Amino acid sequence: MGDQRLLRVSDAEREQVVDLLSVACAEGRLTLEEMGGRVSAAYSAVTRADLEPLTIDLPTRAEATAPTAWAAPPVPAAPVKTKKKWLVTVMGELKRGVSRLPEHTVVVTVMGESKLDLRNSIIDSPQIELRMYLLMGEQQIIVPEGVEVEVTGFVCMGEKRVDVEEIRPRPGVPRLHIRVCGMMGEIKIRTA
Repeated sequence: MGDQRLLRVSDAEREQVVDLLSVACAEGRLTLEEMGGRVSAAYSAVTRADLEPLTIDLPTRAEATAPTAWAAPPVPAAPVKTKKKWLVTVMGELKRGVSRLPEHTVVVTVMGESKLDLRNSIIDSPQIELRMYLLMGEQQIIVPEGVEVEVTGFVCMGEKRVDVEEIRPRPGVPRLHIRVCGMMGEIKIRTA
């Protein structure tokens, strides 16, 4: 039997690697830039040997979710407030309403499109931070009326458009701070 590493890879094998890279980025194991480079290499891979170096320093999906000696105790039966939510899109499209918006949400889009509608979201805190990272694609956020919105950050070789209703800060009104960081793409934030 020949060397298995020399076998040509299928589209399904490439997608498995991209999926593992997305999870690794969401867990903080890879930077957005590292993930973008590895995703490009995965889609241009011809043999299994081309795919191996892309994930050799990452745990498998089973290892990443397996309990460790320092793992937290089991989650109690009562609902627990979500601290952070990750929404990652790689070479694809994500269009959805967000039912629950925790205190911190991170949206990562690489060579794709993400459109999030926050109008019907239940918020967990009066102060919400939304971080948006974009590499070659488009992100759009629709925010509800009556929410104080502050947008900071930049898009390099692209565009950041903010078209939100300005409201005066008032006690009891939720505040949404959106931090953007993008390259070669467009980020749009608008009120419905």
